[in-house]
Amino acid sequence: MRIILAVMIGCVSAALYLGPVGAAGPAGAQPGSDPSQAVLGNWLVQSHDGIIQISRAPDGTYQGRIVGGINLNRLDSRNPDPAKRQNTLKGTVIITRLKYAGDDHWSGGTIYDPSSGKHYQCNLQLLYEDVLKVRGFRGIGLFGGSQIWSRYYATQMDLSGPVP
Repeated sequence: MRIILAVMIGCVSAALYLGPVGAAGPAGAQPGSDPSQAVLGNWLVQSHDGIIQISRAPDGTYQGRIVGGINLNRLDSRNPDPAKRQNTLKGTVIITRLKYAGDDHWSGGTIYDPSSGKHYQCNLQLLYEDVLKVRGFRGIGLFGGSQIWSRYYATQMDLSGPVP
């Protein structure tokens, strides 16, 4: 069960997601669990056209790989490395070198935008157990953009058709 708080301000209404009922802390970390592992798993991007799996890299940092989405066989045609332009996007690592910074934050990494072929610095913040804020920026964090990703529990990785 989830709680949604609706707020009316003038003639603008907004909904605030408060997370699952009974969640302990903002990210819902359970007592005794390792909070650095809370980000692991599959995430549906804000535009609902991609699924990113966040895992531990061999060097102990965190990484994100495209594991599903729409048009899974699309080529990485805008990659700055010409040798990678014939690779499909599925399987591409787009988040690298993130380290757990404490308090439900991961920082110090980079994120690759396959739509533009550009790399950005990246930070993650687990707002709730199933809600991840992803921030990409150049230079200082003020100059960039954020997306909200949702934890993805379904097993269907091809988002071209109806998702169960």
